[in-house]
Amino acid sequence: MPSASMETLLACYIMTILVLSSMVGISVVVHPYLESQLSRYSVDSSRSLAEYWLLNPGSPSNWGSASNLDLTAFGLAKVNYKTPFDLDIDKVTRLNQENTYHVSFYEVFTALGTEDRAIKIRIAPIFDIDINLTSQSVGNDSTVYTFEVSTERSNLPVTTTLHCYVILGDYVDTVTSTVQGEGSLEVEIPNSLNGTALLIAFARAEPRVISFNVYSFGHNTSESPNQPGTFIKLSPLNFTLYAEHLFPEENVSSVKVFTYSYNFDLTKKSETGQTEMYTIPRLLEASPMILVITGTNQSRSFAEWVAYPQLPIDFGSSFDGQRSASNSISCNFVVTINSALYECRIILGDA
Repeated sequence: MPSASMETLLACYIMTILVLSSMVGISVVVHPYLESQLSRYSVDSSRSLAEYWLLNPGSPSNWGSASNLDLTAFGLAKVNYKTPFDLDIDKVTRLNQENTYHVSFYEVFTALGTEDRAIKIRIAPIFDIDINLTSQSVGNDSTVYTFEVSTERSNLPVTTTLHCYVILGDYVDTVTSTVQGEGSLEVEIPNSLNGTALLIAFARAEPRVISFNVYSFGHNTSESPNQPGTFIKLSPLNFTLYAEHLFPEENVSSVKVFTYSYNFDLTKKSETGQTEMYTIPRLLEASPMILVITGTNQSRSFAEWVAYPQLPIDFGSSFDGQRSASNSISCNFVVTINSALYECRIILGDA
């Protein structure tokens, strides 16, 4: 082979090596950039989708309060809201599977139009409040109960003002206190009473940032407090409390609503079969409402309660196993429900 041909072949070979090497180098540099851009696009599009659900009322727009209507497009916003992320109290409540009028997973995922993606919606107070009964002192006429109360967010203490109620049958007493992350309070109940008592605790960190918890305990009785839903199933919707009696021989002592600052008796408006309906007042205070029914089932006393909005909400897919947190995008929001502020987290799996 002539030397000129050999040189030409060698030159072509060297040029091919150089071109392939440069392509590999460009790929090494560009690939992380493309991955970063794709990841950013996925995060941005997922957040836009989550925002859309919180800024739109869905269809029909009153699907929250009208449980007889079919949900065709998902959205949690109030109709004609004044500020962004103002959610409808009934749409949020119907995500709670313990409510008689809850929407099913199938209904929501069909209305979302994202059957190929795992989705979870969590809504809860912005901080936590924990209650523990530490001691009791029995006197001649009354018993004093001492509770430890802690308020925190992400394991950090939160300074709050407490407004608490103790309820047993018709008896109601109020206790206020201030805790800097941890504190204690005492409540007193006459010994002339006996049965299941409730301590309802509201903790306020800011005018619109309120958390709550309910602690049940026995007073002058050997019976353990009943779990919620044991005797009466409570379902709030459209500012009506639906109370479904689960046993025929039940007598109601009181039906009340509690907020941070107020408590009222509820008025019974109708009855159908084993279900009684009570009107819930449309209070202007920025506070969750705790609805309580006390009574007796033969000789056994009970105290049933439910929150309105019916929080916390943990609705949707599980991200255990293959649907782990590493394959999901979490979008956090501060939302308004009935003038109070809550934390909303929407978790979306990979498309």
